[in-house]
Amino acid sequence: MTIAQVQPLNIVAASKARAFLCEADILVTDVRALFLNSDDFATAARLKDIQGRLADEIRALERLIAATARGLYH
Repeated sequence: MTIAQVQPLNIVAASKARAFLCEADILVTDVRALFLNSDDFATAARLKDIQGRLADEIRALERLIAATARGLYH
């Protein structure tokens, strides 16, 4: 796909996706705490990895939203 074919970002949908990812991050944090308390460190480490991926996705989505918002106002 060339750059000319890329669809514009729907800010409302992106904001909802960001909210969903943030909720998922909170849930993973809570579940990870349960596994740490039960001394299941392997599962807790895997959940920490998932948290890192969620954080990366949230940051990427925030950058897209910010870039799109700047384009709307310029």
